[in-house]
Amino acid sequence: DGVSASYVALLDDESDLVGGIADMDANQQIPTPSVKALSGVEFLLIDSNAPSRVMIESASNAVKAGASVFFEPTSVPKAKQICENDSFIKNVSYAFPNEDELLAMSNTSVEGESTTDDLEHVKHAASNLLGRMRSDSFAHVVVTLGPRGVLLASKSGGPDSSVEHTVFPAEAISKVSSNGAGDTLCGAFIHALLNGADEKQAVRFGMKAAILSLQYEDGAISPYI
Repeated sequence: DGVSASYVALLDDESDLVGGIADMDANQQIPTPSVKALSGVEFLLIDSNAPSRVMIESASNAVKAGASVFFEPTSVPKAKQICENDSFIKNVSYAFPNEDELLAMSNTSVEGESTTDDLEHVKHAASNLLGRMRSDSFAHVVVTLGPRGVLLASKSGGPDSSVEHTVFPAEAISKVSSNGAGDTLCGAFIHALLNGADEKQAVRFGMKAAILSLQYEDGAISPYI
């Protein structure tokens, strides 16, 4: 019963998202999957539209069931709220924030915006976030940076784990709408992993898929993916 969740995106004259209007009350009814229900599941993708309690319990149950948890932050306020303590993020293996969401999740503050040649504060924030993610296994943060490309920050796990940063430059294109591009990259990344790709290959595949959504004018996600 009730009304389906709905969302209207507001874009500027450069097709970038500047705001949105949402009715997400229906998401309060999202149930928590049990450990038994998650048995045999390889990946569980969680976004911030579910209640915090459901997100925390679902991530915990997924790890108990042997699954890797993927996190799509959705927005800066929601990303910041769920990462205020480690109860959720400690069970996450993959996170897909944009730069603003990353800074909120890692509680990193900077002045101004980084450039293509200066991503040090983004790398620092990604490393901080990795330090709070799965400590008994690998973890990866995939940061979308708009026209500056994508940053992949990875750790192998264990007490002596170091962080590797890889920058993937963006292809110069004429975009129609940025709405849905991050979701497209995340979904394509997961698809690539399920088909045997490693994380770097999955980022490249996700970026190619995101271009299709960036150039699609009739909706958020291109049907040609």
